[in-house]
Amino acid sequence: MKKLIALWAICIIVFSISSCSDSDDNSADNYTKQTILVYMPWSGSATSNGLYSFFQQNLDSIEAGIIANKGLNGCRVLVFLSNTASSSNLYEINYDNGKCTHTPIKEYSGNTVYTTADGIKQIVSETAQYAPALNYAMIIGCHGTGWTQKDIWENYPNYAKKFQFYDQPTTSYMKTRFYGSVDDIANYATDVSTLAQGIADTGIKMQYILFDDCYMANAETAYELRNATNFLIASTSEVIVIGMPYKSMWSSLCAGVPNYTTAVSQFNNFYKNYTVPCGALSVIDCRQMESLADAMKKINAKNTFDESLRDSLQVLDGFHSTIFYDMGDYVKRLDGKSAQYSTFTTTLSKAIRATATTERLYSYLYNTPIYINVKNYSGITISDPTQNTTALKGVQKTSWWKATHE
Repeated sequence: MKKLIALWAICIIVFSISSCSDSDDNSADNYTKQTILVYMPWSGSATSNGLYSFFQQNLDSIEAGIIANKGLNGCRVLVFLSNTASSSNLYEINYDNGKCTHTPIKEYSGNTVYTTADGIKQIVSETAQYAPALNYAMIIGCHGTGWTQKDIWENYPNYAKKFQFYDQPTTSYMKTRFYGSVDDIANYATDVSTLAQGIADTGIKMQYILFDDCYMANAETAYELRNATNFLIASTSEVIVIGMPYKSMWSSLCAGVPNYTTAVSQFNNFYKNYTVPCGALSVIDCRQMESLADAMKKINAKNTFDESLRDSLQVLDGFHSTIFYDMGDYVKRLDGKSAQYSTFTTTLSKAIRATATTERLYSYLYNTPIYINVKNYSGITISDPTQNTTALKGVQKTSWWKATHE
């Protein structure tokens, strides 16, 4: 009889534990697997709309991807969108019966909410509070000039500085996302270091940050963001103005475990068949950037670049004076035979999770576009050899430079 009572007691205890576990709000099954913040701050000025209309198209493409995927599949999507230079809102995209709807969350006023570390911290924190998840990711839509700081720019290339979509004659040339707040960069642009600080201050580390911007797949940016994100998805070069093909990429991005290789392949397949068949996209593992910096520092300590090789370096931008060089090609020409170089290439292969490029890349910085032939491509750029007078004002201030030269 005592054995029978003991057996029943054990069963009751086990059942109670099981019941508590099933209803435990802290169970991983009760958490959203991933919350994605689609972050689209103002890209124009007080009087121009910048890329706003293209952001609307991007959001339509994201919603088309959600519908094609028949739902959010354990993911939540929040959008921060600036409708004017001083008015922004945060809302959630919902899915129901084959349609997407929006739930307003908050309105913001002023521009400091998206140009300061405190403002970015507020947006990311409020996103996490509203939609807690096991993982977080950011998709950032705007213009991009890589790692360069906004205060070093006195004059953008004339075409980008003067061009605004709404008041210029129609051109047959395909536009890119180089421009954004180029006519008022001081008031509406954000430095990468500011973004990194704002995210890091929340205590959240992103699963990935996708830059739907030009020139963001560089060593300087990836190193700066190493404490803010695990992975950086970005282009070494200019991004055509329509941006990412979100509808086809969405199932790879909106998942508990994103499929980075497939996302890059979908981007590449889209742009190979586009009107201007040009585009590059990389996934960089920012967790490898400190090791890559260590390897680079050892190479820099023993080598000086041979200026006679400059003209043979692979250029991946359209500036008259190059800022962004292919990193793998540069380091090979700097030191292609030593043991340190072998360590560097091994580390670089770990850092580049996935990458793809078309045979030519496209740049539209000035009055007419140019095409860049891609012969050597590692999926990431570096500005160490730049002689661009604007870049020289800031390159030695980057965290990457300090980690690899000092």
